[in-house]
Amino acid sequence: MAASLAEKLAALPAAPGVYLMKDARGKLLYVGKSVALRHRVSSYFDNPHLPPRIAEMVKKVADIDYIVTRTEKEALILEGNLIQMHRPPYNVRLRDDKSFPCLKLTLNERFPALWTVRQAQAADDGATYFGPFANAKAMWETVRLIKRLFGIRTGSIVADRVRTGCPWRDTRQPLDRACLEYHIQCCAGPCINAVDEERYRQIAQDVKLFLDGRSEEVLRRLRAEMEKAAEELRFERAAQLRDQIAAVQSVTEKQHVVSLSHEDQDVIAVAIEAARACVQVLVVRQGKLIGERHFLIQDIVGRNESEILSAFVRQHYDGPVPVPPEVLLAENIEDLQAVTEWLADKRGKSVAVLAPQRGRKRALIEMARQNAMANLKQWLAYKQTEREIAQSVLEDLQQRLHLPTLPRRMECFDISTLQGSFSGGSMVVFENGRPSKKQYRLFNIKWTSQQEPNDFEMMREVLRRRFQRYVAGDEKFSLLPDLLLVDGGKGQLGCALEVLQEFHLNHIPAAGLAKEHELVFLPHQRDPLVIPRNAPALHLLQRIRDEAHRFALTQHRKRRGKATVHSLLDDVPGIGETRKRNLLKHFGSLKRMKAASVDELAAVPEMTRAVAERLQEFLNRQG
Repeated sequence: MAASLAEKLAALPAAPGVYLMKDARGKLLYVGKSVALRHRVSSYFDNPHLPPRIAEMVKKVADIDYIVTRTEKEALILEGNLIQMHRPPYNVRLRDDKSFPCLKLTLNERFPALWTVRQAQAADDGATYFGPFANAKAMWETVRLIKRLFGIRTGSIVADRVRTGCPWRDTRQPLDRACLEYHIQCCAGPCINAVDEERYRQIAQDVKLFLDGRSEEVLRRLRAEMEKAAEELRFERAAQLRDQIAAVQSVTEKQHVVSLSHEDQDVIAVAIEAARACVQVLVVRQGKLIGERHFLIQDIVGRNESEILSAFVRQHYDGPVPVPPEVLLAENIEDLQAVTEWLADKRGKSVAVLAPQRGRKRALIEMARQNAMANLKQWLAYKQTEREIAQSVLEDLQQRLHLPTLPRRMECFDISTLQGSFSGGSMVVFENGRPSKKQYRLFNIKWTSQQEPNDFEMMREVLRRRFQRYVAGDEKFSLLPDLLLVDGGKGQLGCALEVLQEFHLNHIPAAGLAKEHELVFLPHQRDPLVIPRNAPALHLLQRIRDEAHRFALTQHRKRRGKATVHSLLDDVPGIGETRKRNLLKHFGSLKRMKAASVDELAAVPEMTRAVAERLQEFLNRQG
């Protein structure tokens, strides 16, 4: 252990707080919390029997920062915020935890809507959120069911045009015509004033109760309204309510009764196998099992069930997820008291976090555990099948191209240009038959000529820059491909071979894929190789070639778009987007800006006198 690190360990206080472990480059490795920082952090370095993954992390630790808090609950909240912000590699995190969709019910609007959102953290906007949904397909089925049962709008609010999804605008005049959703009876039609505000508000409240699992309350209200409509001889409305009641009942009957005491609970259990974990959440409302969610967690080597449950509970309820009065866990967790206090603060009422060992509640835990194991095995079987298919395709490709080794890493290069302008090159990487997007790279072409654009010279430049970075020891380009693929025919392939010869990398196999007839060009072969159209090997080559083309085109369009909206102010040193926006907002035009004094220019927000003088000089010079 380095002397500086030993000094930091000795200086740690015996107080609650959060510790941040960093490597020699200052990269954050791990965020943890403890009721006694000195004891917890020292245990990483005093324990010779650490799990392999934790021991690997400790070897990389070169620095430790800490933040002292007043209570363990504050430390827990701070730890969750830091993990979400920095996403350290050694913390337990849900797989793709940022992309789970949620449902957003905008009860804060005059005519509420039901939205699907990805970022549900903005829970202070007055809306009500439901989720997250690990299974997006199940969520969309729920949305379709709600639209059919209740007719709530799911479209955006627009000002001047009608769009499918039942848009609605907050003006006195209704839209001229309804959208498709209204005509197929999936929306009540607030956009054309087909429903009054009070009745639509009740529809939104019924949707909330339904998503909360309180279908009985919805049915009681609908029955009362149906009886009232019948008494008032509004038989058409009564018939509509009758059909709606029948539809809600058919959904409710499918919900499994697990308790006669009408409890609201979340039941959480975990299954572990092959360094993967699946956490299962059973949602019980009013004694009925109304839904289930499962979440996959990777890289859990050295983590026991209690640690995984603790990390999951903090991530799952960190946001607008409703907290029930009772949370049942398969195992006790170390920070039980702090988690219980935190959940109670979120709910605004007391919350019981229990780990039952017997009885009906334990039976619910076992049900959740069995579902978790079934989902985990299904996912592992899918991944195994996926690997076997990828292996078969790579072996087929190796055989057809006569490659010395299996092409586990393939790199493909493509050029995108518009008559020599905004030229760029792309490098995409496929590993084991799948794209590795974190290794994609873009190159802005520096080659210029007064002659016609030369794709061959551009390809040479991109390839030279890629392998120059390899020779220079750049970590981002440290791996060499098992197959180098270029988009094009003999000419582009010849460029690739020249560059490989230049860097003494002749051992790297190369090929070109021409788009017109999907012909594969190989070195030192006069005639191209024709791979059958239905061959998986050709499909893989097409995928990586098309991905390189898409990636290059994305960069090209972005550069071209920026050039299209270029302003004279962009050429003034010291003026960025914020200052440019403030100047144009204040003066309205370059003409008025030029007529302004230095003091007037400097008075604009974010501007300084030095930049104002520079701007005035530049505008006068431009004439």
